[in-house]
Amino acid sequence: MIKVLLADDEPLVLIGMQSILDWGKLGTEIIGTARNGAEAWKIIQSQHPDIVICDVRMPVMDGLDLAEKCRRVDDTFPVFIMLTSYEEFEYVKRSLQLGAVEYLLKMDLTADVLQGALRRAIESVKKERSIRTPDAVAANGLEQYQDRLFIQLYGGLFRDRNQLEELCSQLGLRFNAPWYVVAVAELTHKDLPTEQMATLSAAVSKMAADVLSRYLPCTVTASNLNHFYVLFPLENADGLEQQLEDVLKKTGQILFEYFNTQIHWAVGQPVQDIFQIQQSQRAALSLPTQVTNDQPVLFYQPRATTTEAHRAQTVAQIQEYICHNLSKPLPLNDVASVFNFSPNYLSQLFSQNGESSFVEFVTAARISAAKELMATTDLRIYEISDRVGFESPSYFSKVFKKLEGVSPRDYMQRLHS
Repeated sequence: MIKVLLADDEPLVLIGMQSILDWGKLGTEIIGTARNGAEAWKIIQSQHPDIVICDVRMPVMDGLDLAEKCRRVDDTFPVFIMLTSYEEFEYVKRSLQLGAVEYLLKMDLTADVLQGALRRAIESVKKERSIRTPDAVAANGLEQYQDRLFIQLYGGLFRDRNQLEELCSQLGLRFNAPWYVVAVAELTHKDLPTEQMATLSAAVSKMAADVLSRYLPCTVTASNLNHFYVLFPLENADGLEQQLEDVLKKTGQILFEYFNTQIHWAVGQPVQDIFQIQQSQRAALSLPTQVTNDQPVLFYQPRATTTEAHRAQTVAQIQEYICHNLSKPLPLNDVASVFNFSPNYLSQLFSQNGESSFVEFVTAARISAAKELMATTDLRIYEISDRVGFESPSYFSKVFKKLEGVSPRDYMQRLHS
């Protein structure tokens, strides 16, 4: 049974949450309630709940400070679901940074909304439990934790080199090859239900790891249902295509014979520092849409034939980076540092080689992504605003209306009518 703690300074909210769901039917039990963060902390220490549903704003200790205190003790448990009011939306980002799996607006709190959030939290708890059990550790060794490291590495989530090296030391990983390169594999099998696609993806990536390791040292890491990454340590970067093309093609053929699914490969540029491997990954991710069954392996070509083409290629890479990171703040200085440019140079690069300025492109990309979410999801406006990186829903609405001529709400009504 999964243990749940409820924490809110409003008695009616606590009573409402206890009565709104059949907690036992969901495989959970409420082990206590608290009126402030300090009370909740005492219960957490003594009862060790798996999930905490907690108000962001409480006396003595608020929900964010409570979550931060828990993270110092255990970076995964308990799983937090945060309750907030609309005017407290700025607290949401910090709650997500502290590991909250969901945040809920009190004014929209219904049985369905709470149950949906609870199910996501339960999935997170079960996944973490499976990793921590002695049987799982015995069966998989450090594989689960090593996968996490690679996901963090590809996502550029390490604060600095010291943090990476410390974790590598704990997990027994050594990165001492002269060169590294990332190949992104894309599964092209379509029209499968999600559960079947998940099963197929896991089986394909596992067999890919088995087959590839017969030819070259490598590490395979799942990305999503349609992609996985392969990290190749190399003795030298000369003749990269000769080293990898035949191996990737042979592996693709074997996977097709077993699973009847085509694999397209995109290989990034080689780098000499594992801390910079995200650059190779980003280069590879700019290629998959160009890959075909007739040419299943493509290699990133970093050199352009002319200065103008090189600049245009650089702008395209930066635009690609922006579009893949819209949920993050994207100030000019930060993006410039990612590509080792000065802010002034990056600004001039966009103005001279793009169709818009840097700020205009970021804004247009955010609005374009918001429109896509409006057309393909049931997310609320404030959720879309956060997904595409706006500071607040009100600012999002202001920018959206300026560019589109109508408010987000009117746009969604027209879209669905």
